[in-house]
Amino acid sequence: MTPQEIEKKVVDILSKKFGTEPSKISPETRLAEDLGVDSFGAVELMFELEEAFNLKIADSDIEHIKCVKDIVDYLVNWTAKKSE
Repeated sequence: MTPQEIEKKVVDILSKKFGTEPSKISPETRLAEDLGVDSFGAVELMFELEEAFNLKIADSDIEHIKCVKDIVDYLVNWTAKKSE
């Protein structure tokens, strides 16, 4: 998957999960401040991302994810490591 495909998939997931128009979600969109993601929502989101991308996100990595770009960067890096 390309970074653009990953970002589109992440935006689609966020849009459906938090009821926000995809056009209003950018790489700079902050999960808590802009989308209202609380700690429970963050855990649910990570489960959905794990399922959608077939990976396991370490709990220690979750605390570093603050915005959409953080999610996309994490997934791009994970995908690159997986294909090595």
